[in-house]
Amino acid sequence: MNISSALNKLRSVSPDNKTLKVFETLRVFKRVRVLFRLSNLPTKVGILLIFLILTACQSTSLTPTIIPPIETPTSAELDPSTLEATASPITDHTPTPSTSTPPSTPAPTARSHSSRNGGMASLGLIGQPNSLNPITENNTALREIAPLLFDTLLRVDPQTAQLQPGLAQQWEYTDDGQQVIFHLPSDLSWSNGNRFTAADIADSLTATQHPALLAFSDIGAQDEDTLIFTFLNIDCAAVTILAQLPLVPATEITASIPTGSGPFMLADWSKNKRTLSLAQNPNYHGPKPYLDNFGIRFLHEDEIAIALSEGQFDAIGPIQSSIHNSQSIIQHSPFTVYTYPAAQVVYIALNYDPLNDPPLPAEVRQALPLALDREAILNEILKGEGHLLAAPLLPGHWATNNNLSPPDYAPAEARRLLAQAGLKDTDGDGWLDQNGQRLELSIRLNGNNPLHQNLGWLVSGYYRDLGLFARAESVPFDSVVDDLFTHDFTLAIFSWPILSDPDQRLYWHSTENTVGIGLNFTSYHNPQLDALLGTGVAVPGCQPQERAPIYAEVQQILAQERPVDFLLAPHRHILRADRLQGLQPGPFAPFTWNATAWYLQP
Repeated sequence: MNISSALNKLRSVSPDNKTLKVFETLRVFKRVRVLFRLSNLPTKVGILLIFLILTACQSTSLTPTIIPPIETPTSAELDPSTLEATASPITDHTPTPSTSTPPSTPAPTARSHSSRNGGMASLGLIGQPNSLNPITENNTALREIAPLLFDTLLRVDPQTAQLQPGLAQQWEYTDDGQQVIFHLPSDLSWSNGNRFTAADIADSLTATQHPALLAFSDIGAQDEDTLIFTFLNIDCAAVTILAQLPLVPATEITASIPTGSGPFMLADWSKNKRTLSLAQNPNYHGPKPYLDNFGIRFLHEDEIAIALSEGQFDAIGPIQSSIHNSQSIIQHSPFTVYTYPAAQVVYIALNYDPLNDPPLPAEVRQALPLALDREAILNEILKGEGHLLAAPLLPGHWATNNNLSPPDYAPAEARRLLAQAGLKDTDGDGWLDQNGQRLELSIRLNGNNPLHQNLGWLVSGYYRDLGLFARAESVPFDSVVDDLFTHDFTLAIFSWPILSDPDQRLYWHSTENTVGIGLNFTSYHNPQLDALLGTGVAVPGCQPQERAPIYAEVQQILAQERPVDFLLAPHRHILRADRLQGLQPGPFAPFTWNATAWYLQP
């Protein structure tokens, strides 16, 4: 299977925002053929490596990749949960329970508190960007500061993922749903003072060559203040993608430090790139920020304890929950801690059609989720620093089905189902047999990922308690990828980002059940779900209240049939010093999304 075939496959299902970035990256690397020495790796490995690099650090990022820096990460760095799970602090802000939906967070309004004006806030951000271009660089720290420097047409509510006004003050769809109309402020300027209009934004979006553009027959300007997207085929996920792309001049798409139009602009970047100074953008179109400046220092994870002890930062993060023993460090810090679930799902894949083994009986598939004490697992591996999931969306997301809950811990029912499947210990060795032979379950996982490894040990223990001969098989990351793409596994522990748009075609649509390139690794096929996925992304007008019931049904089906056993989302943490006020972080947006409303307490 070559890269061109993979591209055609991804194009055929008009995949969601994150995968569209993969598609574009593959197109580029077909040309340059250097990242990870793709010519020497199986194509399926290269596809997933690129996908994980682009999505794993933070799922709220929706930027494309055109020509990213060529670096060879370790296999541990490529695994989503390694990148999403790196610390374990104490919390003072509990996650929103699955039975309620947080209210939308209002956008900042005009400034009226003169006592809040002025001063510089110091941020410690985990990560180290090589450039300040959010189009070509995929880096945790850069994604967190992108709202300071760059506008987007729309934003997403950090708690609910609903679209909100960004640069576009209003937007609407035509009656037939075939066009999206964005209304922009008049007299817009980049931070360097050069004016730009709707036509320039159209040029900027087109210059990204983002595959989401394939959903539209035209992107153009009606006048200086009106931008129009015309669908080729209605694709609500594509609107979400393009509306959140950071805007830069079309001529600077690949510049290392492109000009932006956000509330702040670059003042200085140290030679070693570890410290960054930002000043107010005098040409910003929106309400003037309270703060005059930001001082930013980029931190490695092993520097968090030192950074906390220095007392020089007004905010530090995002810090990921993990099995690492950093909880006591944060617990004894003077910071207020904001805690929320990472936009990521860790799961156990249950393959319907393993390449080299017979499929598990339906009763065994039903029994395995009932074997797990999920609360105990969460407490054991993350000290409770995570959120148990019933389905592939987070609590609070506008499309989440709040009527679902994770499977109960019901070992007695699990044993009944195993007996119903005909499993019994026929030779008295303590292990259940199938057709006279011991049923053996191998749980494939990335041995370089501590979270996955610990999950594998715990999960296999629960399965063994039922009499199933289960073992966690830690293998190199490339081996896990190979097994997933070839469907050569029975069980596997893995993780994916949870996207701001609820489109789930990439993971569950039967057209993705293609050995070698498809991301429907579990060979799942459900015509009813296929139809719902196609309907949900193509609702004319893309109104959440019309799409949500469709995705509620999607989640209901996935929760019942469980092509994967959804486990948890680790927590993320933002640490804030007392004098800095106004932060409202959440899973679906960089925590600086409302930095114009931040201020220093007198």
